[in-house]
Amino acid sequence: MTEAIRRPLVSIVVPAYDEAPNVAGTVELFHQIRRSQPDVDFEIVLIDDGSTDGTAELFVKALGKDDVARVASFSRNFGSHAGLSAGFALCRGDCAITMSADLQEPVDIIGRLLEQWRAGYDIVWAIRSVRAEPGGLSSKLALIFNDIFAKNADLPAGFPKEGPSQMLVSRQVLDVVNTLPELNRNILALVAWTGFRQTTLAFEQKPRRAERSKWTASMKAKMVFDSFVAYSYRPVLLTLGLGALFTAVGVLGVLATSVVALVTLSTPNTLAMVLSLVLAVGGVQLGCIGMLGQYVARAGADARRRPLYVIRSVDDINSPSSNGRSPATLEQAAAVR
Repeated sequence: MTEAIRRPLVSIVVPAYDEAPNVAGTVELFHQIRRSQPDVDFEIVLIDDGSTDGTAELFVKALGKDDVARVASFSRNFGSHAGLSAGFALCRGDCAITMSADLQEPVDIIGRLLEQWRAGYDIVWAIRSVRAEPGGLSSKLALIFNDIFAKNADLPAGFPKEGPSQMLVSRQVLDVVNTLPELNRNILALVAWTGFRQTTLAFEQKPRRAERSKWTASMKAKMVFDSFVAYSYRPVLLTLGLGALFTAVGVLGVLATSVVALVTLSTPNTLAMVLSLVLAVGGVQLGCIGMLGQYVARAGADARRRPLYVIRSVDDINSPSSNGRSPATLEQAAAVR
C-alpha cells in the first residue's frame, strides 16, 4: 500500500494591534489564499499585540469552521517585531509567511513566495515595487535608512537595500531564529543574519482599507537605533569620530593661539585657549562615553533577562492534520523567550 504524500503546511503569521476594522478582511484574505493554493495546507497565526478593541475575539468569531488557526494575545503592546517573533515561535508550518493586518499585500504574492521556496530558497524577501504612499516624507526617509542600513550592517549580501516588507522563512530558519536572545531586535535583520539561501521578489503594495498605520514615528526611530546598534559598528565609530574631530579642533585651537602669540609677541588669548581646551577634553569624553554607552545599554537589557513578550493566552482553532510536527504549546513558546 502506497503511503500518502504529506502536504506541506504553511503558516501565515499576522501581527495585529487594534485592527478590529480589518479583521473580516484578514479572514477573507486567508480564505482566498487557501483557495489559490489547493495543494497546500495553511494555518493562520494571529498575534494580538495588546489590542484594546477586541481584535483577537473578533478574529476567532470570524474564522470558518474548517480554518486552522492559532491566536495568541499579549498582555500589553510589545511591538510588531516582538509579535512576529512570537508568531515564529508558535507556528507549526514547514515554512512561515508574514502578512500585515492592514491588507496591503495581494493574494498572488503567496504563490510566488512558495514557488521560490520550492526552488530551494530558505528566505524569500518581498519588497514593495510600488508603495501605497510613495510621495510622503516618511517613505523617502525609510528608503534612505534601508539603503544605508543594507550597506553598513553586518549581514549577508542578499539583504535587500530597498527594505523588505514581508518574508517567507523555512522551518530551518525558524528554528534558528527562535533560539536568538536579542531583546532590542529587528526581526528582518535576524532572519537575514542566519545566512541561509535567500532571494527577493517585488510586489505592488495596496492602500490600507481602514484606520491609520500603528507604526508611529517613535517606533520607527527606535527601530533605526536598534538596527544600527545591533548589526553595525558604524554608529559607535561615528561617535568616536566626532570625539576625535572635537579633540583635533581643540588641539589645533591651542596650537594656533600659541603660534599667534609667539609671532605677535603678545599674550595668548585666554578665552580662545579655554574654549580650545574645553573642546579637546569634551571631545575625548564624548567619544569614550558614547562608545561605551552603546555596549552598556545593550548588555544591561540582556542581563536583566526580561522576556521579549508576555503571552496572556493562546487559542487553538482546529489542528493541522497533514503536518507531522507536534504543535508548539504556550509553555514552549514562553520558554523560547
